[in-house]
Amino acid sequence: MIRSILLIACLALVSPIGFTQTTEHANPGCQAKDGQTVCSVYWLRKTVDAAHTAKAEYGERDRATGAQLKHLAKSLGKTVTKSDQPADLTFTIAPAPLSGIDIGPADEEILELKVYSGEDAERKLIWVETYRGQKDRSWPANVHAAIEQFRQKLSQS
Repeated sequence: MIRSILLIACLALVSPIGFTQTTEHANPGCQAKDGQTVCSVYWLRKTVDAAHTAKAEYGERDRATGAQLKHLAKSLGKTVTKSDQPADLTFTIAPAPLSGIDIGPADEEILELKVYSGEDAERKLIWVETYRGQKDRSWPANVHAAIEQFRQKLSQS
C-alpha cells in the first residue's frame, strides 16, 4: 500500500505540465490554467477555417514526418509554403516530454502535434494534440496515428 502511494506521488512529481482540450470560447489560442495548458477546439476550428496557407516544421532527417504534415495541410485545403516563407498555420511534431518513469507496455505519451497560428515572430500556440500509444511502433506509424487523431478531433461537432 505504501509503495503504491509512493509510486503515485513520484509520478505526480515528475509528470510534465499537462494539456487539456476544451470547447469553451474564452480566448483564442492555448492558455495556462491551473498548471495545465488549455486549448479551445472552437478557436482551433475557427483559425484553421480562416487560414489560407500552412507550413510544416520538422527535422532535416525526418522527411517522412514532413511529408505527412504537408499532406495534412493539403487535405485541410491549405496552400503549403516552404519553411522559410510566412504561413497562417504551422504544424510541428515532436516527441512528448519524458515522464521519468517507464512502466511496462501500457499506453504512454509518444508525441505531440502542435498547431501555431501567425508568422514566426508572432506565432501563437492554438492546439496541442497528444498521442498516446505503444513505444514499440515505428515513428512514422505514430505520426500517422497522431495526425488521424487530430483529424477526428477537428471534424467532430
